[in-house]
Amino acid sequence: MDTNHPKGPNMANAESKHLSVATEAIKSDVKNGVFLGNGVLDNVVSCLIAMSAEMWSTKRRLKVVEAVMAKKGITSEMIEKYVPSAEEQAMWEKDRDRFIELALAPLGNEGTRGIAADFPKRG
Repeated sequence: MDTNHPKGPNMANAESKHLSVATEAIKSDVKNGVFLGNGVLDNVVSCLIAMSAEMWSTKRRLKVVEAVMAKKGITSEMIEKYVPSAEEQAMWEKDRDRFIELALAPLGNEGTRGIAADFPKRG
């Protein structure tokens, strides 16, 4: 980001004819915010949204994979009989753990900051 530009940090640098819309990440504490009146409810909704996004993207990809495999002669029976290698199993377990963290971690949020509360200064 060009913070030394005479017209401000979001203006184009000398080599570019385009404005830059890049900005630094803004720190905040919304993770523990309570927006629906109950911290537990907020956490459940966060989990539901994360799982729904993961499920749909997985279902969409699976539809593509199934269509391609069918065109290549791969049957459902062949898929059901597949046994993963130890390396594949380890990678799949790592991906499973990532999914669990993404989808269920919000259940552990404290949810202690009310929606009308002042958030700490960003900076």
